[in-house]
Amino acid sequence: MKKSILAISVAVLSSSVAFNASAKLLKLAHAMPLDHPVHQSLTWFAEEVSEQTKHRVKIYPNATLGGEEATLQMLQNGTLAFTKVGGGLTASFSEQYNVLSLPYLYKDEADSKRILRGPVGQGILASSEKDGFVGLAFLSSGSRGFYSNHKIEKASDVKGLKIRVQNSPIDIDTMKALEGSPVPISSTEVYSALQQGVVDGAENNIPTYFANRHYEVAKYYTEDHHTMIPDILAVSAETWQQLSKEDRDTISKISVELLDVQDRYWDAYVDKAKAEIVKNGGEIVEADIASFQERVQPVYKKFVRENPQLEELLHSLQTY
Repeated sequence: MKKSILAISVAVLSSSVAFNASAKLLKLAHAMPLDHPVHQSLTWFAEEVSEQTKHRVKIYPNATLGGEEATLQMLQNGTLAFTKVGGGLTASFSEQYNVLSLPYLYKDEADSKRILRGPVGQGILASSEKDGFVGLAFLSSGSRGFYSNHKIEKASDVKGLKIRVQNSPIDIDTMKALEGSPVPISSTEVYSALQQGVVDGAENNIPTYFANRHYEVAKYYTEDHHTMIPDILAVSAETWQQLSKEDRDTISKISVELLDVQDRYWDAYVDKAKAEIVKNGGEIVEADIASFQERVQPVYKKFVRENPQLEELLHSLQTY
């Protein structure tokens, strides 16, 4: 009897070892710090994928493997499985994402979620497979505002300021329309650039402004909501093609569930961030949004003129 039990135990152990040996490690990298809601939601995603598939997901946060541009390139060459990048950056890698950076594209955040999580948004996510990566989900990243040591309350207050923007043609055009000077540098360089006066300000969402402690070097955060560019959870096209249909279906399902997880973490973090920013001497500034909306209209005209092939997609987003 003892011999039989021993044989069974050895068989179970051997099976377990074989399973672990066959489990493929999938790397997920992002540039956010550990207390950022993006890291919290991606931790949930990694745990769910590891639990529900035969693959183990390991997270490399805080730009450990490089900035967002570097990790997206790693997706394209197949050396990284997943990454989270800003929608503005993906426009440099895949055409349809360009439309997401247009200013004041949605009525509000709820409207942006409704549109991007519908069929039009899903079409954009799928469009980049030919470019080496597949979008799994548009993660809410709130709205973006300007921050600086110069108080910005209306569009004319941006005039003459050097503002860090993402390396996106539309972001650059938007800044020029506001008569500011766009400075496209890496997100990891923003703190030092503000500190050293290389730029007068930057623009991003509240959680990133807070998590990266940018309020220490740029006191005023303006809620002008000029863009609502989502974050994108993306998978390498090479990795995606190597996964079984069952695993792809499971990861797609988890990606949908991730949306609500991200929303909960995000909303809670925004409330906490605003309170801490004010507590540490920062100021949340209310903006004259109409003045910004009026100034950026030429951006749309230029976009349609230079991207006639994307006019139908833009119309679909505006009318969905």
